[in-house]
Amino acid sequence: MSNGPLPYEEVFGALRGEKVFDVRFAGYTDRDEQVPRFTPLGRQVYLTLDSGGYVLLESLGNHGQLGIRKVADYEFPYELDGDDEEFTVGSCGAQYLGDLTDQAVLAVRYVLNAESDAAAGTVRCAELEFEYKQRLFVDPGYHWGIRLQSAGAYETWLADERESQGPRGPLREYLWTP
Repeated sequence: MSNGPLPYEEVFGALRGEKVFDVRFAGYTDRDEQVPRFTPLGRQVYLTLDSGGYVLLESLGNHGQLGIRKVADYEFPYELDGDDEEFTVGSCGAQYLGDLTDQAVLAVRYVLNAESDAAAGTVRCAELEFEYKQRLFVDPGYHWGIRLQSAGAYETWLADERESQGPRGPLREYLWTP
């Protein structure tokens, strides 16, 4: 593993000096049932920043690339265009950050393949390590969109992918630190 190529500084640089206090899935609220039900869409996950704004983690294209960019506000999911569903976000930060909110990102391990594009800010997957040793693995290759997992998932994913290397080229692993 080596430090990431310079263009990825622009991708992960949005995390430098920031503290994350929540992780939120974009979805919708279905009010047709007796008790309204939140349904995550799985394509967009937001890291909520203390300073305001968000880092958007987005499953792109064929769900094989993870787009990463800082945004000022939530972006309306195209899946809801023309629907009468109510756009909502659901918090799942406690599952990944624990009770320790306002955590700085200490490092990001990420993997590139032939589809990854520094100019577009895309990687195959990423794992964020937070200051209290919490880890958040973000895999956009899941059938339903982004799959979030915690400590140990990155290593398992990498071993499985290397064992059954696909047609999208060899995997290259990098480390970004602020």
